[in-house]
Amino acid sequence: MQEHAQQVNGNSLDLNLTKDWAAEWRAPLSRELDLAHDQLLGGDISRGMHTLLSALGHARSTLVPEDWRRFCLDTCRTHPVHSLVRQEPFTRRGFEKPRQYAGDAVMLDFVYEDLAPERLGTTPIGVGINRFLCAQQSTASLRGRRDYLSRYIDRVSGERADARVLSVACGHLRESRRSLAMQQRQVGEFLALDQDLRSLGVIDSELGHLGVKPVAGAVKDILRNQLRFEDMDLVYASGLYDYLPQPIAIRLTAQLFSMLRPGGRLLLANYADPHKDAAFKAYMEACMDWWLIYREESDVAGWMSEIPRTQLRRQELFRDETENLIYLELVRR
Repeated sequence: MQEHAQQVNGNSLDLNLTKDWAAEWRAPLSRELDLAHDQLLGGDISRGMHTLLSALGHARSTLVPEDWRRFCLDTCRTHPVHSLVRQEPFTRRGFEKPRQYAGDAVMLDFVYEDLAPERLGTTPIGVGINRFLCAQQSTASLRGRRDYLSRYIDRVSGERADARVLSVACGHLRESRRSLAMQQRQVGEFLALDQDLRSLGVIDSELGHLGVKPVAGAVKDILRNQLRFEDMDLVYASGLYDYLPQPIAIRLTAQLFSMLRPGGRLLLANYADPHKDAAFKAYMEACMDWWLIYREESDVAGWMSEIPRTQLRRQELFRDETENLIYLELVRR
């Protein structure tokens, strides 16, 4: 599955193949999309979304990567059901990518926050689909990740009163709202790094009073050693690695680890293989054009390959409660 995601993200697929791709799948899949459309349009949101996700999940698991990609482009996104699901703001923003990338901070707020229907700014169908998507395991993993990070910040700040923390690709830093240490200004220094200046603007206006310092920068700046921090007690990246090819992930892990003081912690996360909540992940790709690099534990463990073992005090690899996310925690000796 990792190869599948990398092929898609690398745009290496030939979409002009002349062979009749999986012709036997066109008619039944189209009929399932028709049924989902009718159910959604008729107001039966739960049944319609279940029909849609079931069809997409089955197609993704059955078709080879080239045919799955073609199905997404030629069949799913040209079908009227795609217009319906784009009434849902999470889906619409993911597909339209107003900031040129999926998974931006505004988009994630649609599943982080329990927004009232009027704040969603959409139709009754859009509201219903949003409620359905927010109840799925993958979106629950996003909220669980946010909450886990907030507790982790509290833990580190409890162990060291003047803790220095760096969040890489921080987004809107929503975990700060649930961190007691952050709210009580018990963190010595908190640096919020992101390449999206609009996200940093939100952090400055909403979290500046808590002492959070926005820092503009990208992964390439860290890899080139143009952006570096020293003696950090906690460095973490929660959603970044889902988009990084393995060689970049390995190099970045070594760079971030080198910023830790002795006893400092590096915490990283990545979505696990798509067999968990596979139907939702198929929906992400087909309807939102949102392609992640899914990994197994062995892939995540490989991120440590450029870190000298003599510098590691402890390493831990584990999944979240939904088994959808893989975490890697490294403590520097």
